[in-house]
Amino acid sequence: MRRGASIAVRCLSLSLLAASAGCSWHGARRGNPHDPPTPEQAARTQQISERAQAAIDRGDLEQAKMELLQLAAQIPGSAEAHQRLGKVLQLQGRLNEAETCCRRALQLDPDYVGALIGLGTIEAAKGDPQSALKRFQSAVEVEPHDAEAHFACAQQLEAMGRTDEALAAYFRTLEFNPLHPEVSQRIGAIQLARNQPDQALARLDQAVDLAPENGEVRLLRGRAHLMLRHPTQAIADLLMAARNLPKRADVYYFLALALDAAHQPADALKAAEQALRLAPDYADARDLSKRLRR
Repeated sequence: MRRGASIAVRCLSLSLLAASAGCSWHGARRGNPHDPPTPEQAARTQQISERAQAAIDRGDLEQAKMELLQLAAQIPGSAEAHQRLGKVLQLQGRLNEAETCCRRALQLDPDYVGALIGLGTIEAAKGDPQSALKRFQSAVEVEPHDAEAHFACAQQLEAMGRTDEALAAYFRTLEFNPLHPEVSQRIGAIQLARNQPDQALARLDQAVDLAPENGEVRLLRGRAHLMLRHPTQAIADLLMAARNLPKRADVYYFLALALDAAHQPADALKAAEQALRLAPDYADARDLSKRLRR
C-alpha cells in the first residue's frame, strides 16, 4: 500500500470512518429524516462535494481526499461520502484504508452498489477473486440493470479464466449501456484469442468508434485485420497503436508482421528490431528479425 502524505492524515481518515454515531443529513444515500441540515450546512456540504469532484476531474487525488475527509466529517452517516473517499484512496493505492471506507459505507447502506463494487475491486487486488466475484454478483442482484455491476462481474470472470461466463456478462453490460467504452474491446479480445477474427473485428470497429485514440484497441483491431489478411488496414491500426504505446514490444512485432505481409521487408525489419530493442528476450521478434535479414 502506498504511503500517504503523513501519518496524521491517515489516522484522521480512519478516525472519521469510525464516527458512525453522528446525525445523517438530507441528501446522503441514507439519511435521518428527523435531523435535516440547515440551509447553511447543506450549502457547505454541496460546496465540499463539488470541490472534491473538481479535484478528481483534474487528477488531484490528494486534494480530493482532503475534501472528502471534510465531507465525511460533515455527514458521517452518509454512505456515499465514505464510498467516494474510499474510491480516491483506492486510486492512490491505499487499499487498506479504501477497504475500511467501503465497509463503513456498507454498514450504513448494505445495498449500496458502488460500495459493493468498490469492495470487490479491492478484494480482487488483494488476491481474493472468489470473494470479489461474490461482491459483484451481490451488486447485480441489488441492481439488475446496473451496467457497472455487470461489467465488474465480467472482468472478474475473465480474469478467472471463465470466458464463456465473462462474454455473457459483457453482453449484459451492453444491454444497459451500449456505449460502454471498454466492453466491445474486451469482447473483441476474447474473440480474437478464440481465433474468431471476423467476430472480433465487428466488435473492435465499435470500440474504435468509441475510443479512436486508444492504443490497446488499435492493437487488437490491427491484429484482427492481420489474421484476416488485410495488411493495409492492419498497418494503419498498428501505426496508431505504436504512437500511443511506444514502449510496447508486441505492437512493433505485429506491425512487422503486417509490413512483411504488405511486401515492405525493409520497414518490417525496422519494426522487428524495435520490438527486440524494447524486449531483447522476445523470441518471436528475434525469429522474425532473422528471417527478414535473409
